Amino acid sequence: MLFKLSVNNICKSIKDYAVYFFTIVIGVSIFYLFNSIEEQEAFKKFIANDPENMGSVIRTLLKGLSVFVSIVLGLLIIYASRFLMKRRNREFAIYLMLGMGKRKVSAILFIETLLIGVFSLAVGLILGIGLSQFMSALVANLFEADLDSYRFVLSFRAAKRAVIYFGIACLVVMLFNSFMVSKCKILDLIQSGKRSEKLKLKNPWLCVVIFIISSAALAYAYHTVTKSFDISSKELLLCIALGGISTFFIFWSISGLALKLIMSFKGGYYKGLNCFTFRQISSKMNTMVVSMTLICLILFVTICSLSVSFAFRDSFNKEFRDCCPADMELVITNKKFLSDNNKNRDKFINETPDEIISKTGLSDVFSETSLVNIYMQKKDEENIVYMSDLLGSHLGEYYEKVRDSIYMIENVEKIKLQILSIDDFNKMWELFGKDPISIGKDEYFVLSDEKIIYPLMDKAAEEGHEINFGGHKLKPALDKTVYGAVDLSSNHINSAILVVDDSVLEGREPMMRAFHGNYKAKSKAEKQKVDKEVKDKIMQFVKDNYHVNKDEANGFSYFTTKLAISEMVIGISAIVTFIGLYLGLTFLITCAAIIALKQLSECADSVERYEMLRKIGAEENSISRSLLIQTGTFFLLPLLLAIIHSIYGIKFAKPLMIGIFSSQTMIPSIIATAALIVAIYGGYFLITYFCGRSVIRSRHK
Repeated sequence: MLFKLSVNNICKSIKDYAVYFFTIVIGVSIFYLFNSIEEQEAFKKFIANDPENMGSVIRTLLKGLSVFVSIVLGLLIIYASRFLMKRRNREFAIYLMLGMGKRKVSAILFIETLLIGVFSLAVGLILGIGLSQFMSALVANLFEADLDSYRFVLSFRAAKRAVIYFGIACLVVMLFNSFMVSKCKILDLIQSGKRSEKLKLKNPWLCVVIFIISSAALAYAYHTVTKSFDISSKELLLCIALGGISTFFIFWSISGLALKLIMSFKGGYYKGLNCFTFRQISSKMNTMVVSMTLICLILFVTICSLSVSFAFRDSFNKEFRDCCPADMELVITNKKFLSDNNKNRDKFINETPDEIISKTGLSDVFSETSLVNIYMQKKDEENIVYMSDLLGSHLGEYYEKVRDSIYMIENVEKIKLQILSIDDFNKMWELFGKDPISIGKDEYFVLSDEKIIYPLMDKAAEEGHEINFGGHKLKPALDKTVYGAVDLSSNHINSAILVVDDSVLEGREPMMRAFHGNYKAKSKAEKQKVDKEVKDKIMQFVKDNYHVNKDEANGFSYFTTKLAISEMVIGISAIVTFIGLYLGLTFLITCAAIIALKQLSECADSVERYEMLRKIGAEENSISRSLLIQTGTFFLLPLLLAIIHSIYGIKFAKPLMIGIFSSQTMIPSIIATAALIVAIYGGYFLITYFCGRSVIRSRHK
């Protein structure tokens, strides 16, 4: 009998369960989606060729995040169950008055929760399995794998985790409901729908003052975090605190000021059901200031994390492609430039990079190579050229720019430049697939990929800024800076390298020699095989001849390959993307569900008021429009302020994210973030409105 009654109750209250059902389904599908990543073919291939062990890091992070997400969504499910309890208070009161014991009422709730939980879990898993096939494309794109080996993936491990975690959450809900029923009283259940929040009109002038002060404090926080990257931790914490406190008081002042302002416009206030609508909004806002503050701040974190995660991958990969024009680089420091008391002097390599390649038998794996001599000015040398000398009259402009960037160089007047000969440069440049450059004996140009400094060097070159190097007066050979670098890297690190004619460097000995090579292998699989061979042989040569451990870097200055950097970049991109999406989607669901449940709970409490409106002649369309305005207000207010926060948050985050974002690269990520917000946040809004309308019409049949 209890089972049959429970099933009938679910069928009758299906609209009331919509938000609860939607929350569990979305939560389970997202949980399965991210936990099934380990089973994706692209991820498995990445793990198999993962020299940096980034795959293990991703696995560990996803497991940790899954526990956090399950706790957040579990608490959300418990919160959702409170609405269902409140919605059915009268029903429970009738059961108790008819003589049904509290244990049987608890049993009914237990069965209902179990049935809804099982059904929601099943639908969520089916949706998650379907979406995970689209995730295959995302994972393949992240790990730069092809989809030729695509196959349908069903992760039993992810399904098992989802069943366990959400099963525990549903069990907690069942126990919570049983506890609430055991404590309830018939009189409280009957009168719960008649209770209403008291409408407290705050002093409008106090609200105006607090609103102005809060807005000013928020503006100060925005200005402080965006005016300069050079911000102390204390200032940053102060700005965060100001942002949170100001957000609270902005909502507090609006809750007391909005109704007063609307009431001053008599024509609009008394038109239709506006007086009822805005008094309802004001009444609810008085009780939701803390909730709206928290939701606004969580939405702010959500928007920032989603936007950054979408932008990070494409930007970071573009950066990598610019900074890795060759397959391999080996740089050896000239032993003569080491001080006599250097404890690692005996471990340094005597051979040049090309000699090491020859002795290890690796010459045949390269289709083309280049050897670049890198010179450095001596401390006691006259006419030393510093980085500041290349900027000329634009030095002050440089210091203005670095204050807004992560690329903070403390004192460019003391940074001596590295120097290349034009012949060595052109050999390297041709290997990089670029056209050679010609200069005269009394000319120079600058090689740089530093986004802050090279545009200013362009200006100095256009002005014909001359320098004095080693007794040679040199003028710019070009009216712009050459964009590029010597070392392979994952991001732009070359502030400036001076390139001069070979005759200017006569009699000098290079401080370092850099070897670059491109493999003969064409396919990715062949390159991975060659790459491993090159790394193993070079490291073994160092170990056998210089008695150092395989992983020590004392034997040579720098050794890396394009594939090694690529694996690191892919791993970091994947980590940032997965974390941003996982947390962003979870927080978005949480915010939307809290607002939805709060609004539906308010609708359940206000049924009598809507009935009174009908009795005095209010049309059903007008009542529905009033509900739509109320629901829209509470969904839009925290979102609008969160968007304003996010504009400055993303602006602050740009230099932190290695300075690789631009307005062009951020636009697609912002569009993608907006699409997700519209789909999930907007979906909750529609469900809330239609379910709320069903609630207030429940007695009007």
